[in-house]
Amino acid sequence: MGTLGNSTWGLPPLEKRLLYRAGVLPIAMYSFRLWFFKGAKNKTSFKILIQMQCKAALWITGAFHTSPTGGTEALAGLIPVHLHLRKLADRANLRITTLSDTYPIRSLLSADYVKRAEVHHCSVSNMAPALQDKVHGTIMEIENHHHELMEVFEPCAPENRLGFRLMDCFAAQVSINDFKINMENKVLSVTNRKIELDGLIVYFTVPHRLL
Repeated sequence: MGTLGNSTWGLPPLEKRLLYRAGVLPIAMYSFRLWFFKGAKNKTSFKILIQMQCKAALWITGAFHTSPTGGTEALAGLIPVHLHLRKLADRANLRITTLSDTYPIRSLLSADYVKRAEVHHCSVSNMAPALQDKVHGTIMEIENHHHELMEVFEPCAPENRLGFRLMDCFAAQVSINDFKINMENKVLSVTNRKIELDGLIVYFTVPHRLL
């Protein structure tokens, strides 16, 4: 990455940021739910991730090594590590709703969320209230934040079945307009295409009188 970010002929800052977000962050955040939850001792892990992102921000912006971390992160368009982890954790807590009724994780939750899964002997539903207050972990976070999602998800919704999808029901009403750019006169071709699409937008958005 140091070679790719050479200041003379290397990648531009936007592509550096894309490379970091797509190639480095997913690896660094892998299995973070094992150590990122309320009450966990994760000071060392945070320190390593903050140092990593500080180096990435300096690499993206090309700033001096003495530049403040918060400023370089803002210039590079990077979310602070603790906020990024909190966002991923909140999404993971709510994503449990999209799992099937017999998914193994449901067997560890309380009776309200277990559905058709077989209850595990170490599940939350088998814990006394006093024990639940002492236990910390990902399952307890899911249990405490699961009720915040108000939408209803169906993993096997009827709309996802073959024959009931949008293109299956309304194939005659959907058309795919394929467009190929003329490389010999690229500017004119794109301009004509833009005029054509703008005309379609006006046609479908402006109400027409019935004759």
